[in-house]
Amino acid sequence: MEKLTIFHTNDMHSHLTYWPRIARELSNQRKRSEETGESVLIFDSGDAGDRIHSLTEATNGLFISSLLNEASYDAVTIGNNEGIGNTKKELNRLYDEADYSVIVSNIKDKQTNKRPHWADEFKCYTTNKGYKIGVIACTIPLPTSYDLLGWHIEEPVVAIKRLINRYRESVDMFILLSHLGLQTDVTIAECFPEIAVILGGHTHHLLPEGERVNQTLVAGAGKFGRHIGKVVTTIEGPYHFSSTATVYDAKRDLPPVLHEEETINRYAEAGQCLLEEEIICELDYPLTIDWDKETNIVTTTLKAIKEETKDDIAILNAGLFLKPLRRGRVSKKDVHECLPHPMRLLTVSLKGRDLIQLIESMEYQRERLRSLPVAGFGFRGKVFGDICYNGIDLSKDGILINGLPVNSKQTYTVTTVDYFLYVPFFPVIAQKGKNTLRSSKFLRTIMGDYLKETYPVSK
Repeated sequence: MEKLTIFHTNDMHSHLTYWPRIARELSNQRKRSEETGESVLIFDSGDAGDRIHSLTEATNGLFISSLLNEASYDAVTIGNNEGIGNTKKELNRLYDEADYSVIVSNIKDKQTNKRPHWADEFKCYTTNKGYKIGVIACTIPLPTSYDLLGWHIEEPVVAIKRLINRYRESVDMFILLSHLGLQTDVTIAECFPEIAVILGGHTHHLLPEGERVNQTLVAGAGKFGRHIGKVVTTIEGPYHFSSTATVYDAKRDLPPVLHEEETINRYAEAGQCLLEEEIICELDYPLTIDWDKETNIVTTTLKAIKEETKDDIAILNAGLFLKPLRRGRVSKKDVHECLPHPMRLLTVSLKGRDLIQLIESMEYQRERLRSLPVAGFGFRGKVFGDICYNGIDLSKDGILINGLPVNSKQTYTVTTVDYFLYVPFFPVIAQKGKNTLRSSKFLRTIMGDYLKETYPVSK
């Protein structure tokens, strides 16, 4: 019999307020285990980084992946922010300075059909008394996004079943690092009793005592670096185990670190300085925001994405734009603060009859969405905001596309952001559309490129 203690974090999203405390606590737990001979494992279940932080943006995520070295992690997995918040080139460099392992069981390079060099498919850890702990890790499958970026993403249940079948006789229990969401975690626990503990993320669930599904314990440590999760598993033999869960509140339970506020502020200031150095354009007039209606910043961005794709129609929501752009010189910092979302352009090909259904559903929901608080799927704003069109006119004669009535049998192309595919408001996009991500560039980069060409910096 042996007691294995597991510490875990998830969904930090570059929120660093309590990071110095978390890093110190985890590092101390590692040192303590080495001194006492107790078995300890430390994991993160993804979305540690988020480009909403200026230094994460300025370093293409390298800042956060290096910062994780302070916490003595055994291994981490990737969330959607790491996986689709970076280009393939950026992701292939993201963990160059990591002192920990990266485990992702359901991703391969689309070109080579091999595991990326920075990721292990599976990892086995041996406790001090010789028990073998198999670790599997899966990130949420978003095939449309991953495909554009050059990755093949496998369905998690398929990957988990394959690895459990392969390693069942070699280990005494499995741990799953999951960036799949609580509902999926519960389903997996019901299917695979060999998994002792699921360390969950993605849906930001905080489970102070865990959720028990048969003999599997599902755990989750919330979001934004506010908690550390702790699971204690008593191993009595192969696939004979029991687990309990608790959480530490970082603000309440962990003592402050000397100069922690100054340290966190210094990170933000460093990122802002780097972004400010790159001047994008010089505006003759300000580009303003108003979440209740279309303003000139939305109009300009709609023109930018139509220029990029040459598609028939462009649609965006006003809530995407978080800060106006002032008259005069505009930096990369300004554009990042305006559009911090990790969103890319999505082209939706629809028959005219389905396009009518989409537009009618948008008009039906317009008033509700204008002030609806929304979160997740890459959105970093507060409310969805007004729906804004380019190429669509609504008249007493019906819907016009670039001045002409909709032909129900004709195919039209609509450009929006990939966010529209994942939110539950417009199901016709997933059900009827032929959906393609058009560029690895973020929406803010496409807007910035358009502004650079349209409003060049004076010499």
